[in-house]
Amino acid sequence: MILEPIKPRVLGLRMIPDVAPDLARDLGLQPHHRSLGLITCTSDDALYAALDEATKAAEVDVVYAKSFYAGSAHASGPLSGEVIGILAATDPEIVSSGLQACLRYLDAKAWFYSADEAGRLAFFPHVIPSVGRYLAAVAGVEPGTPMAYLIAPPIEATMGLDAALKVADVQMKAFYAPPSETNYAGGLLTGTLEAVQAAARAFQETVLDLAIRPKAITPAPDVECLTERFGRARAGKGTDHKAKYRILDSGLELESKPDGYTHLFDNRSLVPKGHPAIRFRGSLDLLQAYVLEAQVAALAEGFGDVSKDLDDVLKYLREVMGAEVLGRPMPEPVVAGFTAEELHKLSHNTMKFMSVGWVLPDASMGPTVVKLNLVRAFCRQVEIVAADAFGGESHLTSDNRDRLLHGFNRLSNAIYVLVCRTVGKVSAARQAAASGPSPSRAGEP
Repeated sequence: MILEPIKPRVLGLRMIPDVAPDLARDLGLQPHHRSLGLITCTSDDALYAALDEATKAAEVDVVYAKSFYAGSAHASGPLSGEVIGILAATDPEIVSSGLQACLRYLDAKAWFYSADEAGRLAFFPHVIPSVGRYLAAVAGVEPGTPMAYLIAPPIEATMGLDAALKVADVQMKAFYAPPSETNYAGGLLTGTLEAVQAAARAFQETVLDLAIRPKAITPAPDVECLTERFGRARAGKGTDHKAKYRILDSGLELESKPDGYTHLFDNRSLVPKGHPAIRFRGSLDLLQAYVLEAQVAALAEGFGDVSKDLDDVLKYLREVMGAEVLGRPMPEPVVAGFTAEELHKLSHNTMKFMSVGWVLPDASMGPTVVKLNLVRAFCRQVEIVAADAFGGESHLTSDNRDRLLHGFNRLSNAIYVLVCRTVGKVSAARQAAASGPSPSRAGEP
């Protein structure tokens, strides 16, 4: 999937509390470098960025960091991966702090991304707001300098760096010409934080465009690439002309819509199809489909009132979709006449209000309960997707974001209430069937 994270894996992790003198000599260690931390990883650039983070979190130095030839697919052993890094400090506790910071960064931030649906084209459009001592020394800048760490396969990196350098006031402090040890290429760009972020976006857009249209030829106007069009726009051609399409992040003006992009709102706000808000809309659409499936199951089992209550759920989801796209105030879920807070209270007191205890759905409860449970579970998933999409800076106001997240939290409560009600109906129907005909009708033909 496009822009799917490719997370690095740590393969080997060890410490040497007191390094041998001969090894210290050949590694070029300083006298105070008595303890070492060694780490191998499946992704070299991710580890280099994480090692830099370690120098900001602890008094450690990166004394060795080297990529292996041909990448992790051709590693020398199962623990080799693509790269080895060594941290050094005065004692094991400091080294341990550095390694922990390195591991946290690998898990949370230092990722390659897929540029194509097949996941075969990986690239690293990484922004470091404030570099540590390691990458500062590599780039010849002061610690604390903002940096764009941009890596991709050779043609993608070359085109991407060109676009990045044109889009903002940045300088390339290191150029990794192809072929590197891992056959990738790239560079380290510095400038203001806003500038390096713009450079990384331009790099990313160029790599994505190459993945979609690898054989575009310039300067033919019907097939010219994004970077050429952008370069002409900066040169001032057609300053009074407003192109039909515009990429939201970079402001890049286009006459045709790239296949890898879609509308956030309109033609002037194109975003990658993997954009968090687009992922949210897709999840919301799928949740509505699950609700319709549950309604079909309820009608088939004779639970018309449950189907009617699901109409309320469907109405709420469609109102949420409109509010997110159009900027309207987010609605509050009302299901079966109950408000969000009443539903929350009901879901935590099902025995008191419905004479049904904690429900663990199983197949014997019938298709309606199973489908309702699927809706409930996916409500939780949509809530997580919404938190990822709108948890930081987004087009939603903070009030609308909070109402959205709160609403989905309460919606899962509402569906659980419907699950319990339906379980009660199923149980009552089975008890009635098991008891047989009533005594008053036993003698009737």
